[in-house]
Amino acid sequence: MINTLIEIISIILPVIIIIGLGYIWNKIGNNLNQKEIIKFIAWIGAPCLVFSSLVNLDSSFSVIINIIIAAILMILGMIFFAYIILKIFKLHFRTYVNPITFVNSGNLGVTLCLLAFGKVGLEISIIYFAVVSIANFTLGVSIWSGNWSPRILMKNPILYSVIAIIIIHLIKIPVPRIALNTIDLLAGATIPLLLFSMGISIANIKFNIEYKLILLIIFRTLFALALAYSITLALGLDELLQKIILLQAVLPAALFNFLFASEYSISPPEVASYIILSTFVSIITISLFLLIIL
Repeated sequence: MINTLIEIISIILPVIIIIGLGYIWNKIGNNLNQKEIIKFIAWIGAPCLVFSSLVNLDSSFSVIINIIIAAILMILGMIFFAYIILKIFKLHFRTYVNPITFVNSGNLGVTLCLLAFGKVGLEISIIYFAVVSIANFTLGVSIWSGNWSPRILMKNPILYSVIAIIIIHLIKIPVPRIALNTIDLLAGATIPLLLFSMGISIANIKFNIEYKLILLIIFRTLFALALAYSITLALGLDELLQKIILLQAVLPAALFNFLFASEYSISPPEVASYIILSTFVSIITISLFLLIIL
C-alpha cells in the first residue's frame, strides 16, 4: 500500500509542481506572452511530439486502429451524453458540450501516461491525443463557431504530422538523423511547456465555484469511465491498453476550450469555471484511479 502511494505521488507530484511553477511565475508578475507559447505548442511543439513518438512505432497496426476507434467512440459517446445531461441540468449545449467532450489529453494525458506506463503509455496516449486534437480543432471548432468548412481541417498542424508519419511508414522513407534529432529536441520541450502554460492559464482565468457544475463533472466522469470500459471490452484491448484509455476518461476539460469560447464569444466565464473545477476534481479522480490500477 505504501509503495503504491509513493508511486502515485511520484507520478502526480511532478505534474503538479510544473503546473504550480507556471501559476506562481504568473502571479509574481512575470509577463510571459502566453498566446505565443500556445502558438508554439500548437504549431511546432505538439506536431514534433507526435512525430517523434510515432516515427518508430512499436505498436502493431491493429493496436493503432483500435486506439483510433476507441478515441472516436469516446468523442461521439461524450457528445451524446452531453446532449442528454445538459437537457437534464438545463444548461446551454454549445457552452458545455466541448468541455465535456474534449479532455486535456495533451497537457495531462500524455504526461501521466508517460510517467505511469512508460514508453508504451507515451506512444498510445500520443495516438489518442492526435485523434482528440484533430477532432477538437475540426468538430469542436465547428460547434463553437456554428459553421463547418473543410478549411478548418487544413489548419490543424497535427494532421500534417500524422500524414507525414503515415507516408513514412507506408513507403519506408528513411528520416535523416539530423531531422530526427531536431524534432526530438523540440518534442522534449513540449511536455514541460504544456504543463507550465497550463499553470499560467489557471492563474489568468477567473472562475466561480458552482456546485451544479461540480455535480455535472462528477456525472461526466462516471459516465466516461463506464463508456471507456465498455469500449475497451468491445475492442478486446489488453489490460495495459485498457488502463491507458480509462485514464483518458478521468482527465479534466482541455484548456483550449476556454480559448475557443473566448474567440467565438460563447460564455467564456462559464466555460472557465467548468475547466478549472474539472481540473481540481480531476486531482482526486486521477489519484483514486491510479490507486486502484497500480
